[in-house]
Formats: sequence, structure tokens, C-alpha cells
Amino acid sequence: MFMKPYVEGPVKVLVVDDEEMLRELYSQILSDKFFAHSHPSQPDISRDDASADINTRYVSESSPHFFDLTLCSQGEDAVEAVRQDEDEFAMAFIDVRMPPGRDGIWTAENIRAVSPSTQIVIVTGYSDLDPAEIEKRVPPADRLLYLQKPFHPFEIRQFASTLAARWQVEKKMQLLNRGLESMVQERTSELRKAYHEIEHQAMHDSLTGLLSRRAVFSDLEQELSRTQRKSEPLSLIMADLDHFKSVNDTYGHQAGDAVLEEAAKRMHECVRPYDKIGRIGGEEFMIVLGDCNSSEGLEIAERIRKSIGDQFFEFAGNKITATVSIGVAATITNQTFEKELLISAADKALYKAKREGRNTVRATLELEAITS
Repeated sequence: MFMKPYVEGPVKVLVVDDEEMLRELYSQILSDKFFAHSHPSQPDISRDDASADINTRYVSESSPHFFDLTLCSQGEDAVEAVRQDEDEFAMAFIDVRMPPGRDGIWTAENIRAVSPSTQIVIVTGYSDLDPAEIEKRVPPADRLLYLQKPFHPFEIRQFASTLAARWQVEKKMQLLNRGLESMVQERTSELRKAYHEIEHQAMHDSLTGLLSRRAVFSDLEQELSRTQRKSEPLSLIMADLDHFKSVNDTYGHQAGDAVLEEAAKRMHECVRPYDKIGRIGGEEFMIVLGDCNSSEGLEIAERIRKSIGDQFFEFAGNKITATVSIGVAATITNQTFEKELLISAADKALYKAKREGRNTVRATLELEAITS
């Protein structure tokens, strides 16, 4: 297949899924507006709720990448689309089972044969797949990823943004390698910087600079293991800006973005240097406080609440009022807890704060009570 020389522009993405509603969901997630989930109690999107009114459940946010989507319902059509297109696809999101046609592994194998550099993401809700066998059929392993259904919109967006950044860096590298040898030192410096940027993008939220959803969940698991090993307490904070949609509706989405950025900055100033804070949804944040008991966790949460609610947010001459509801949960020293239990406890406390008037802090301290 003849491919045109690389020119930087919209990143080409192939989506292969037999479900029309899921194809439409990909289109909305990867459009020039990103839709961020508005409630931590509903983090994932499944086939059953993909038909819901997206615009009433999500808030719009500017995106750093633009994608050129090609949608296919069957594997054979996807392979033909790759053959016919002069421009390479940067990535392909491929469902595994797509009756009545070929399955996703056959599709990935044949796309790889036509376009070796396309990054392939296998999307599946089945657990009976053998990754080792798939890697044999669709090498190389570093261009093959897996995403479990049901997925969260942030996961699709972060996968696509990270793979797009990697793709653009690789293509730039290929162009640079065609240059003169005298440019090697400069080229190496640029590539190192670019790869550091990729690593940063994979681990951080593009708007606020906080940890990404995946990164902060991973840090929670690691910190939980560390504190339990050392018999130290751990507190978890779930924070959600109150009535945030009204900020976007009243002042516009640029103002909403500015409030999110400033709120993240204020939260960061309230925690300790080694605490982990991440943005896990549109206006939702999670903070991991290692070696922190429940009373200390409540003190930090209260500092955050005051830092958000006691000062105006200024944008384009407007003084915008915002408040935050916070839920806190803490482990008990010398006892073992799964991260899901701790997250659930913090969520319950957050919902209680919402029910009891917002702009408040509530805690779930006795974790045993929610295990029965």
C-alpha cells in the first residue's frame, strides 16, 4: 500500500465495532469536544446505556487533539478501508466479536499486515482471550494494547491522546532521521523532550495538570499496599464541585475551564507535597493521603472546602462563586482493605455531603460497616 509522506494534522483513527450505538459514542468522545462524565457513581459506559442522551450527562471541555474518524461495523470493511486510504491510521480501536463477519483478532492481524505502524487497541468485555496468542498473531507487542469493556470516556480519550502524541513524535523522528548527520545532537534533544511530554500526557490531565484518572487510581493501589505493609493509616478524599454545569451555562465553557484550573491549583496548595491528587471526571477529583489518619484527612478536606468556597474565581471581569462537596474515608491501622472498598466509602460520604446541602465535608470512618 502506497502511503503519502507524513504531514502533521488531524490524527486518523479507525473504529471497528458492530454496535451502532458504540460507534456513535466513539464519535462523540473523539470529536473536537470532549465529554467528561459528571458523576463518580457512573464511571463507565456500557452497550446498554450508550444510547442515552450524551449531551445531558456530560459537560463539554476543550480538547488538545483533533481526530479524523473512520467508522466500520465489520472487520472486512475495516481492512479494506486501511488498504484504500493513502494516509496511515495512527490507531485502531477494534471490538473482538462482530457477528456475522470476521472477529477482531482476524481484523487486527490483517490491518497489521497492511499497515505495520498502526497502533491497535483490542476492546473487549470477554475474559477468555489469551494475550500471548494474540501477540503472536498481531506483533509487535508494543503496538498492541487492550481496553476492557465497559469503558469510561476518559479512558478512550486518554488512550487516543497518548497514542496520537506517540504517533506524531514517531513520525517527526522519521523525518528528522532523513536529515543531515550534523543534526543528530539537536534531534536527540528534541526527541528526549518529546518522549518526556508523552510520558507526562499519559499520566496527567491536559487541562489541570493533575494526575489522570488511571494514574491516580494506580497511585491509590500502590499507596494502599505501602501503608498496609508499614501499618500506617491512609485517607481518601473524593471532591466534586457543586452545580458546576451552571458555571458553564452562565459564563461559558472557557470560564468553566478556568474555574477547574484554579480549583485544582487551590486543592494542590492544601495538600502535602507527597500527596497524590487527580482529576477523575469533569468536575470530580480524588486525593490520596498516605500516612494520614481520619482526623488529619478531615482537616485537609476542610482546608480544601474553604479554599474553594471562600474566594471568588475571576474570569474576563466576572467574579464566579463555586463550592465543593467532599467525602472522606480512612483505613484502620493493621487491617487490610481493597481499594474498591475505600473508594466506595469515600463515594458514600460524598453523596451524603451532596444530600445534606453541599459545600460541606462528610466522612465514612467505620469501613467495616459497608462490608456486610
